[in-house]
This record gives sequence, structure tokens and C-alpha cells, in this order.
Amino acid sequence: MKKRMIILMAVVVAMTACRKADQITYHSADNIYFDLDPWGLRDSILYTFAYHPNRLKDTVWVPVSISGNRVNKDRYYAVKVVDTATTALPNIHYEPLKDQYKISAGYGWQNMPVVLYNTDTQMVRRSFSLTIQMVSTDDFGAGFPSLITARLVFSGKLEKPKWWDMWLGGYYSQVKHQLFRLAATTDDLSTSGLDAPENLYFVDKLKSLLNAPFTWVTNNPDKGYLLTARPDGNYDFYYSGTPNKKILLQKDGATGKYYFIDENGKQVI
Repeated sequence: MKKRMIILMAVVVAMTACRKADQITYHSADNIYFDLDPWGLRDSILYTFAYHPNRLKDTVWVPVSISGNRVNKDRYYAVKVVDTATTALPNIHYEPLKDQYKISAGYGWQNMPVVLYNTDTQMVRRSFSLTIQMVSTDDFGAGFPSLITARLVFSGKLEKPKWWDMWLGGYYSQVKHQLFRLAATTDDLSTSGLDAPENLYFVDKLKSLLNAPFTWVTNNPDKGYLLTARPDGNYDFYYSGTPNKKILLQKDGATGKYYFIDENGKQVI
């Protein structure tokens, strides 16, 4: 009998707790936050235009979730730029944020679009950051201080691949890497000696571009790259869609041969 009473009391306590939880859930304000952890992104999202150098802009999707009840109506949240933690400039590096963003009826999450621009030539040399923060609206609070801020770090820089030294030698530059991706149409070489024939095939494609750039441009019109003469007798190499992003093709006075010049002022060989 005593055991039954204990069980009955436990059930009553549990039911009371559930009612209180329901009341708390119902009466608590719905909050909104950046839900980056499920993607392993922590508080930052990294992006590079290096893999899509011909794109003038791209959209990064920032995951957003609500804490609270889903409802059968559209609701809206707002985000601001944290100027003190941002190096990117509006209309130059990113599209200005909207006044508000929608969480559709019945949904508890949304991907917030952030449009980044790839027009600043500095992006091939340095990264820019855009820090954004939730602000309260009539529909949502911003009650989770550790989850209401997100940072986007973006650039146009490439990173040296692990296979680089094995197939292209020890010296690395952004320009040479960019030219390799353009000529070889891949960035996915292995470090296995068994793959040497295939990997060397891609290396030879780069050599064809480096050794005969004028011929390469003529033979690859679909790539959309141009060589235009400069007053000093050298040439600018660039994609027709991004004419402000040029690579210098310079004539060597000693040999008469033209070489691409990398970001360090060295000939790409």
C-alpha cells in the first residue's frame, strides 16, 4: 500500500510539472537565434570566391531557428550589422541587409540570405568580415546573448593544397593556383604516385597556358578570358565578366618570352 502511494504521488508531481512546463512554454516570449552549431560552424561562417572567381556575387545562407511555439502565420525578425566588428563595406562587399526577414507560417527555422559581392580586387589578398546580430521585433525576442551574433568571413583567396609540393613544386602563389584551376579545370589532385599519369596530365594543361598564353586564349574562347595590350607593351589577362581583376602578362627583356606575374611580383613558371 505504501509503495502504491509513493507511485501515485510521483505521478501527481510529474503531471503538475508538465502543466507548469506547458504554462512556461505558452507564456514565454518566442526568441530567435543563429543556429550555427548543428553545421559545426560555431559563431562564424567562412566563404571564398576563389572557387568561383567569375561570380560577381553569391548568396551565403545563415541558419536561423526559433525558441518557442510554431504558429499558423508568418512572423518576422530583424538583424543589424555590428559596425565595430565588421570590416566589410555595404554596397561594396555585401548587399545591405533588409529591414526584416520572414519565418513562414508553421516553420521553426529559416535560412537567412546574405549577398556577398566579388568586385573588390583586395579580396584576393585579404579577408573581410561581416558581423550581424539579432534585434527584438514584435514577433521575436533576442534573449539568447550567446546565440544572437554571427560572423561571416569571406575573401577571394585560395589556400595551398596538400598535393601542391608534390606536383607543382615548393613555391606557391595565389596567381599560379588560379591559373592552374583555370587550365586544368580541377583542384582535386592526389598525393599517390599511382595517379601520376592523370596528375601530370593536369600539370601539362597548366604548362600549355603558361608557355603559350596567346594561343591558349585563341583555342579556349568558351572560357571567356581576354588578353589586352597595355601602353608599356605588356598585357592584361582577365575574365570578360570581371575586367577589374587582371593578371599581368609581362615580357621578359632578356628572353623575349611573356610570363604571368604573381601577387609577389615573381614570374609564374
